Amino acid sequence: MRLLTHSDVDRLAFGVIMLGSGGGGGEEDVHAVTTMLRQAMRTGGPVRVLDAGEADPEALGVRVGLIGAPTVMIEKLPSGDEAAEALRAVQSPGDVPVSAVIGWEIGGCNGLFPLVLAAQLGLPYVDVDGMGRAFPRIDQTTYDAAGLPTTPLAITEPSGNRALLDSTGIEKLARTVMVDFGGWAMMVAKPLRLGDAVKVGVTGSLARALELGTVWAPPPSDRHWASSQEEPAPPQVVRTPEERAAASGGFVVTRGKVIEVWRESTGGFPRGTVAVQRLDADDSYVRLEMQGEYLVALADGEPLVTTPDLICCLDAETGRAIAAERLSYGTVIDVVAFPAPSQWVRPRMLGRVDPRAFGYDLDYVPFGLS
Repeated sequence: MRLLTHSDVDRLAFGVIMLGSGGGGGEEDVHAVTTMLRQAMRTGGPVRVLDAGEADPEALGVRVGLIGAPTVMIEKLPSGDEAAEALRAVQSPGDVPVSAVIGWEIGGCNGLFPLVLAAQLGLPYVDVDGMGRAFPRIDQTTYDAAGLPTTPLAITEPSGNRALLDSTGIEKLARTVMVDFGGWAMMVAKPLRLGDAVKVGVTGSLARALELGTVWAPPPSDRHWASSQEEPAPPQVVRTPEERAAASGGFVVTRGKVIEVWRESTGGFPRGTVAVQRLDADDSYVRLEMQGEYLVALADGEPLVTTPDLICCLDAETGRAIAAERLSYGTVIDVVAFPAPSQWVRPRMLGRVDPRAFGYDLDYVPFGLS
């Protein structure tokens, strides 16, 4: 067991942004959730984080996540009670109470909401989630792939509206309700046996986020969103993006200038294409395909990195991670790739999250082999 304290929050926040692969909310959105987490920790104390092997396999763990656009959350502020309300809605009187909180999606804002709930309820957080990164759909989890139940699913929002959903088409139904609720809502799914969650989930994802935050987060003075409560950071050894990527198990795809950004919304999800002119080679380009998250990187037309492996874009000057929805013309970026959790590259799992699952006529390119 370890304690997650105030001094961990900012580097954890940067780590979950990286694992969002351009989705799940950008810095401003994640910063809003760190404010909620700090407030919950001021009241409830540090969050106890259990490794997967420390969890009681017979106890129940609860998943919580946001559905909808994190940017809308900035305009329609949460009360902070949505997750606890949803948990009360999903559990009937006489049910075995939950003993821990587990992750649904470690990428972006949803990497932090379970910790907020854990601090509010005084429960431990077990270091496991269902994605190991961010994906756009609530059914794109290793839990769902293993047949573990998502429903009944409770959805709540700040005005007090709530719904308890039970449907085989939960993805479409939940999004319909979310739109009616005003653009975002909090979800709590049917609690899972911790033994089942640990068996099929991505373990160690919170530790991975902390590691990425430690390696990649700019110093606090360079972060416009860093908390004034953060403990002074030790002097950092300046490392190149290539050195940081290697330390994180990844590689730098390219450094380049964004010369074109095209976006549209289809089927309720944003889609887009970004053209990046490489600075290390004349007349050479990298194209990024995105649907909320960065999903495919092609070098001169040939696929180089594909989902479920992670693609991150960072401002080459500031080191700040750039969300897919905020990438803009003229920005010089470092495009960095990291391998997916091992669960997703197994043959029976790939079809849920490979390029074809998102409508691209491409096969998965094994990480580092292109």
